[in-house]
Amino acid sequence: MDELSLDERCNRFWEECDGWVDDRLDQLSRAGVELTEDDAAAIDGRVEEDMTALLEECLERYGDSFNPRALADLHHLFFELELKKRGVDNGHSLHRYKDNGMLGLSVVQGKVTPDNALLLMEVNRAHRAKKDGNEDAVCEDCVCGSKEDG
Repeated sequence: MDELSLDERCNRFWEECDGWVDDRLDQLSRAGVELTEDDAAAIDGRVEEDMTALLEECLERYGDSFNPRALADLHHLFFELELKKRGVDNGHSLHRYKDNGMLGLSVVQGKVTPDNALLLMEVNRAHRAKKDGNEDAVCEDCVCGSKEDG
């Protein structure tokens, strides 16, 4: 299988982010959250502007080998933060993207390599899935070490 070019990886990143935004706005609408089209467009525009700047920093730092997927949860975190600024009660969603979003920011800052960040992000996702969304859940045989007192 041929590796995707940088342009293709970037295009795929933006397409996936756009799909995520559409899904998130649909979720909010079904939950009764009223966002005007202007608010949704303003949020999307702001996040896209911020992410474009960060993506450019990563391209300068890492070159053609950079995988924009390392910034996906940072995009989602930024979007959720913009929603919160507009009064949306989205603490659970903010928490969902916080850890991996911060890893993405560490990639931008050069503190973590993109490959290492992607690996850590998968571990975080697996851990969240194991807890089935319950942050207070006890983990059996988990790397986190959280065990039931007993």
